[in-house]
Amino acid sequence: MTSPKILLGVFIFLTSMGAAFYAGLRVNTQSQSPAQVTEFPSTGSSPARQSAHDASAGFTRDTAASLMEMSQQDLGEALRQSDALSAGDQRALLEEAFALPTNDHRRNRMIRTLLSQLAETSPRDALAMAENIGSLRESTQARIEILEVWAKNDPAAAMAWAATELANEPLRSQSSQLLAIFRGYAESNPQAAFAAAMDLPTGNRTERRTQAAALGAVISAQIENGALSDARMQVEQLEDGATKNRLLAELVNEWAAFDPQGAASYLDSLGDAVPASVTTSFLSEWAANDPQAAAAWLGSRELDDRTLSGASTAIIREWTRYDMAASAEWLNSQPVSPALDRAVMSYTYRAAQEDPASAMSWAESINHDQMRTRMMQYVAGTWREDDPESFQDFIDNSDFTDEQRTSLMESRGGRGFGRRR
Repeated sequence: MTSPKILLGVFIFLTSMGAAFYAGLRVNTQSQSPAQVTEFPSTGSSPARQSAHDASAGFTRDTAASLMEMSQQDLGEALRQSDALSAGDQRALLEEAFALPTNDHRRNRMIRTLLSQLAETSPRDALAMAENIGSLRESTQARIEILEVWAKNDPAAAMAWAATELANEPLRSQSSQLLAIFRGYAESNPQAAFAAAMDLPTGNRTERRTQAAALGAVISAQIENGALSDARMQVEQLEDGATKNRLLAELVNEWAAFDPQGAASYLDSLGDAVPASVTTSFLSEWAANDPQAAAAWLGSRELDDRTLSGASTAIIREWTRYDMAASAEWLNSQPVSPALDRAVMSYTYRAAQEDPASAMSWAESINHDQMRTRMMQYVAGTWREDDPESFQDFIDNSDFTDEQRTSLMESRGGRGFGRRR
């Protein structure tokens, strides 16, 4: 079975490196006091432990009640204070949170936050309690947050748990939880996390996709934590191929979020070795924040048609969200080229809702016959639905053939794009 193989590969790798990893890097958080690792719900507690629990029950209830009362006024502050509670008090507060009606706006946030806090000392208990949330979506998110905390503190234990507990879960659920573990792992030891991800099986497409996502998660975590140079070195040391290209895109995209000029200079330094997909992805990220700067960088480079097509389309797609006039001006300033057809299509699609007459002119300028026909039909359908009189006037005064007029008049816009009545 594919999925168990993925997890087994991780487990075997981590088991082999566990002793070296733990020699000097961390203190085992699982070796806490008995009060901190009491199973929930409690089963078979010793008399001494039960007595201690009974003696502190009043304080625990008072603490939980106090924070619950505070949460009615300031939920954020109550949750910040709950972080300083003992494991026992956190459990008591969790019981109070679980007892809230499901329509109480505080319930889900309190439960997830408290479970993440409990995961610092008792991740298995936190995971067990997450099953009782009720909402499948909230339960899944809580598990992901717990696993990130666990893997940050004890990656080998989290991986060992995944190897046995995730084997029979659906692929999507497996993937999301495994990626949470890698994100947490990267927080404490990104180099080891990267090595573990590289050691994942890659025998089929599902396994390769899982590995790519795990590696991407590690790279993202490194950059978010200020270790850009380390992330870059790890990517550069990989053999050329699809994995390296995917991680290069991840690297420059994350980089572009805070330093697009630096990321652009880095791509320049790589020369012709940069795949078109990486440039396109990078410019899309850059254009989301500064489309004019991204377009200026693109215009200053000599690019092959494939790269120009993808990159210009990515920029226009983002730019037209904010400024139709400026994006149109940039498109008009570019040399006529079939490589810009997809960018023109992207602009036309946006323009059809705001200025259908102008959009039709743009659609007619597309070089590719099928693209041009499809976009003219789309604009015509949208125009006719929004302003039938203006559209009819356009048709009446056009020099289209009868066949073309019929095609445009029967076209649909919006959801009916490309279909006939």
